[in-house]
Amino acid sequence: MSTPPSLGDVLNSILTSIVNIISAIASSIAENASVIGTIVVVGALVAAVVAFGSRTFRPLVGWLRGLF
Repeated sequence: MSTPPSLGDVLNSILTSIVNIISAIASSIAENASVIGTIVVVGALVAAVVAFGSRTFRPLVGWLRGLF
């Protein structure tokens, strides 16, 4: 029979796995930084246009509703 792994071996394997996962996530973010930045900027612009556009066009929409 083989001997069971020690607690130190198990914890070392778990820690190594966690470090590998964090490293993979960080490298994925670094490789796609320009795409992520573009999405954030476009999302902020869309949110600003929706916020200010609804405030600007609300009277016009009300006028058109009253017309029809």
